[in-house]
Amino acid sequence: MTEAKGLGRGLSHYGDPDFARYLRRSFAKSMGYSDDLLSRPIVGIANSASGFNNCHRHFPELIEAVRRGVLAAGGLPLEFPTISLGEVFLSPTSLMFRNLMAMDASAR
Repeated sequence: MTEAKGLGRGLSHYGDPDFARYLRRSFAKSMGYSDDLLSRPIVGIANSASGFNNCHRHFPELIEAVRRGVLAAGGLPLEFPTISLGEVFLSPTSLMFRNLMAMDASAR
């Protein structure tokens, strides 16, 4: 048995793996992804950009460059949001919120 790649990994269980794969692919195709893109390894890109956090204002441009690099390397880049931590706005420090950010990013 070969290891599942791309959208075939971590499927929901409906009692039929083929149906679960079909359902996931049909949802992804409705977002405009081609069969070629859906067969590639998926690379998640965490985005913590926010109008609230001045330190992350350059992230949209950075994420676009990362997205192009992932595509060029043969992957499918998918961006997802995560909590944005602005040190100057958190009291007493952002340290305790970094665990929340790590849990948010790893749960995806």
